[in-house]
Amino acid sequence: MDDCTHSPILIHHAAKRGHNHPPSSLRAIRACLDAGARVIEVDISPLKDGDFLLFHNQRLEDGTDGSGLVADQAASEVRQLHYTRERGENSEPVGFLNQALELLRLHPQTVELQLDLKPYTRYTDSLLMNLLRAVEPVKDRIRVTSPADWAIRRLRALDADLPLGFDPILYFNVGSDEERDPRKPPFRLGEYGYWDDHPLASRRWGETKEYLAVRAEALWVQAPSAAVWYIPAQTLELTLNDGFDWIMYLHGCGAEVDVWTLNPDRVEHIAVAQRLIAAGVDRITTTDAPAMAAALEPPVLF
Repeated sequence: MDDCTHSPILIHHAAKRGHNHPPSSLRAIRACLDAGARVIEVDISPLKDGDFLLFHNQRLEDGTDGSGLVADQAASEVRQLHYTRERGENSEPVGFLNQALELLRLHPQTVELQLDLKPYTRYTDSLLMNLLRAVEPVKDRIRVTSPADWAIRRLRALDADLPLGFDPILYFNVGSDEERDPRKPPFRLGEYGYWDDHPLASRRWGETKEYLAVRAEALWVQAPSAAVWYIPAQTLELTLNDGFDWIMYLHGCGAEVDVWTLNPDRVEHIAVAQRLIAAGVDRITTTDAPAMAAALEPPVLF
């Protein structure tokens, strides 16, 4: 792909855009919509009554003034909660998926709202049908993404036209012990230097680039209906260093590639972004899209 003409889209991570609103909150979404953002990503977590909270973490105390597992609560039980800041003070009321979708409906410009479905619970068909019913009025302007490949496959079976995306982070990842959450898979550092619980990583049987090619093929089988793949920047860069172009592989499968999360206040992130743009990456997730757009050469859309 010609890096002189290729211009990836920037995605507003957690609806951040240089404002001070809580991540994935209604005010954050509204600020991005009002500014004309092209793609906005927010996190959604299922509640026990089939509703969805605009929230990233598994437990309410990790970002709200409530407590307990999100999946154990009903909408009526969390409606009075507020998001909290890092210092612990209360901020705005928590938001729900239907409120975010209404904001999207009221902004007629072309926008893709990426709904990142957190992998903290079992997704029954009943729960997924609730999600499908909620997004139906604006289905052409949303994309449901998740590391939960099992949910992505069921969503495709329930609605063949729903735009989908997959993040393979629960199966294949990089990083040091200090950077990882030991409670989340993959749990084993494989023989090729990647966190990977698959038997192919248990011993060295060939060159690293051969191992990566086979793993990419196996991962594709898990979520072949995902039109966009969301892969951490560190992972994409290391696979390139090891001789495997995962971006080119996924393009050959008919999928786009998003790299996350790169930010303009990190000089090294700018260099990584430029390298991956040259390699053909289609989207870049960032917490400050305008600043990232200005930092890249040539400028990109946001």
